[in-house]
Amino acid sequence: MKAAVFYGIEDIKIEDIDIPSLLNNDVLLKPYYCGICGSDLGAWNYGMYAPGVVIGHEFSAEVVDMGPKVTEWKKGDRVVANSVIPCKKCEFCNEGKYNLCNDMDMPGISMNGGLAERVVMPSDALVPIPESVSAQDAALAEPLSVVLHGVSKVHLTPGQTVLTAGAGTIGLLAAQVARISGASFVAVSEINPFRLELAQKMGFYGINPLESNTSVEFEKVAGNLPDCVIECTGVAQAASETFSLVKKGGTVLVLGLSEEVVEADFMTALLNELKYQWSYLGYSELPLALTLIAQKLVDTHSLITDVITLDEIVEKGFKELVSPTSENVKILVKIDGGD
Repeated sequence: MKAAVFYGIEDIKIEDIDIPSLLNNDVLLKPYYCGICGSDLGAWNYGMYAPGVVIGHEFSAEVVDMGPKVTEWKKGDRVVANSVIPCKKCEFCNEGKYNLCNDMDMPGISMNGGLAERVVMPSDALVPIPESVSAQDAALAEPLSVVLHGVSKVHLTPGQTVLTAGAGTIGLLAAQVARISGASFVAVSEINPFRLELAQKMGFYGINPLESNTSVEFEKVAGNLPDCVIECTGVAQAASETFSLVKKGGTVLVLGLSEEVVEADFMTALLNELKYQWSYLGYSELPLALTLIAQKLVDTHSLITDVITLDEIVEKGFKELVSPTSENVKILVKIDGGD
């Protein structure tokens, strides 16, 4: 079967590999669509995935076979897979904090993922796709679950104001979750003109930090600095600026993963009694993500800006998305079937 195999920095190859075998509680899946994630781009730039792994953790799929002990799935079921396979034995798993598992597996990162014609997942890692949700939109349920996990930690309340830094997939999903959480005003800062325009089309106030002072612009429109800043860029400089963007006593939620060291302004944080909340992955939120998509409370389809083939993943996928002038947000790789 054909698969996208990661070997290191800027080194992903499309290869023919063996179809994986099934253990007792495994399910064999035929991926429909798989998204290229920001962390995949980080691996492309910095090489932090396991060499030889089949990448891809944002995917929708169809069940094609099951291990002998699997009873909850049947052939033809449409599913998404969780991006965390917890051990369910460690102290964090015992507390229900599966995203902090001491011995987790991660599809597409530490174990083979969905950018392949077939992939094997444990049966309890799967969640059914509602009938009303397309295979394309379902591929964005995993990043939405990451956002939902993070936002649940900061307890946004109706009437608060929010600034989302970055208009990539995570940023635009975070802005939408802030809005349905009751935020009275949501702005999105972004230096890429295409992504900024998309944020504005989705009803958010757009700020280009290269053209205006973000805090001055936000305060001018909203009447005060934001109650909450959601950092989604994964860029060290942008993350360090959050200390001066949020109002006194405000909260910064960090969803973007920066591979570089972030300079922290502890003096401002202390004097303003800021609250910083880091958030990693998601797990239990995946069913809710699919429900929000099904109910059209979160628009995932507008974020899908291109669909490519597996053979095009390097030139039209990774090289396109790492370009600062890219006119794409979420690029999906169509693998087999789907709608």
